[in-house]
Amino acid sequence: MYQKIFKGYLNDLSRRKPSPGGGSAAALALCIGISLIQKAIIYSSGKNLKQNNKTKALNSLKYKILKYIDKDGEIFEKFMSASGKKRIVFLKKSNELVVDLGKSAISVLSIAKGVESGIKKSIISDFYTGSNFIRVALCACIYNLAANSKVLGRPNKSISIFTKHLKKA
Repeated sequence: MYQKIFKGYLNDLSRRKPSPGGGSAAALALCIGISLIQKAIIYSSGKNLKQNNKTKALNSLKYKILKYIDKDGEIFEKFMSASGKKRIVFLKKSNELVVDLGKSAISVLSIAKGVESGIKKSIISDFYTGSNFIRVALCACIYNLAANSKVLGRPNKSISIFTKHLKKA
């Protein structure tokens, strides 16, 4: 039943059109990763309230990021139709969104690291798969910011921060 939901998105992602693109895909990967980590925590902790607080924090992040799947495309469409200094304004908005995505990914990796030892072996593969989705999203943020930096003519400080966290993860 899910293939019908994703079919339109995946078709659009593979077409020559501004939306969705890499930022949208990064947001989707981040949401998928969060969901898998949540599943692993829930299966491992039952009614443990401390772990329940972590799943609530992850849920909050997930639903904030979920909006970015479309928002990234909206910003990029405006960028593509603008000219001159207006394009720079939209590129900076895109960077803000991508930086927030990256910071969210780092938060999720931090939460994941804190609960990893308590994840049951029977669900650890979902946990690791989720963690790798988070790494993919963080890597996509780095690529996105690097590409935008070339257009803006100056590097983005978040690239080195995200790269350090990616190497630690």
